[in-house]
Amino acid sequence: MKKTRPKKRSPRRSEDETRGVILVAARTVFMSYGFAAASVSGIAKEAGVSTKTIYRFFDTKTDILIDVIKSFLEVILPGFDRYDAHDAASLESALRQLLRELAEHGLSENGNAANRLALAEIVRVPDMIAAYYREGHEKIIEGLARWLDRQRRAGLLKLDDPRMAAAMLLSMAFADLTRDATVSNKPPSGAEIDRWVAGAVKIFLQGAGVPDAERMAPQASPRKLRATAQR
Repeated sequence: MKKTRPKKRSPRRSEDETRGVILVAARTVFMSYGFAAASVSGIAKEAGVSTKTIYRFFDTKTDILIDVIKSFLEVILPGFDRYDAHDAASLESALRQLLRELAEHGLSENGNAANRLALAEIVRVPDMIAAYYREGHEKIIEGLARWLDRQRRAGLLKLDDPRMAAAMLLSMAFADLTRDATVSNKPPSGAEIDRWVAGAVKIFLQGAGVPDAERMAPQASPRKLRATAQR
């Protein structure tokens, strides 16, 4: 009688790996069925795990969505630190590259699908929309605001409110592109993104940039300023 070899068990996944598998499955299910129609059991089936396993990591479906968004931002936000400037020319170049990288994610096919999903669910699931903008859009504004404030402290920008400046810059660069992509269900071309990014950065720096000549000019001492004022 021929002996059969026992089947090898697949290696046990770590907690982080299991969580990652769940998030990938959740993104697929959300994009395919919408947030309202998606179910935890459907996500479990897509991930190849039990619903009990999912509830070990997440309390609600909204919690799963929040972590899907956070996993997306973990790719984007650290990239901000790659771009720094030392003069007006390098500041313009850094801003263009930073916004171009944001566009590669936010205006991609997946990014456009996420925006369309949010619009489709805005009435049915207000909690989902609140989480989408709180954990996604707002975090990107905060990340860009920190970057702009760093350039302000380096003397390259004049800003009273870095957060407002970040929100305005993002709107100038991406609001029309996002609307058109959402309506047409077609991501913008690289040339379109470059044109809008370049235009937004140019307008932004006309108002907030510090010319190199002004930045490098020697500052008059307080005593000299008082003496000049008294003449």
